[in-house]
Amino acid sequence: MTALAGEPLPVEFSHGGKRYSAVLLGWRHHADGSCDIRVRFVDGGLRRTAWLPLADVGLVEPVAPAPRPSLLRPDRDWSRPLLAVPPLRRPEDDHSQA
Repeated sequence: MTALAGEPLPVEFSHGGKRYSAVLLGWRHHADGSCDIRVRFVDGGLRRTAWLPLADVGLVEPVAPAPRPSLLRPDRDWSRPLLAVPPLRRPEDDHSQA
């Protein structure tokens, strides 16, 4: 078995018409080229582990955290604009000679 280095990855799988949230612990390869995944999950309040075919397990999409305002505006000075935009020129202000 090959184990993950670091934190287990969140995964999902279905079995018996029920969907389970689990974590990926490791995997093993077989001589025929197939692969099984070792997962840990909770069923009926008990922690269980199981080997499942790779095709039956899916990675969970991570939920991106909402950006914090302090990350959007590092200076935290909300009175100052982000970009210095020059004022618009009106045609009547244009005194250049054409």
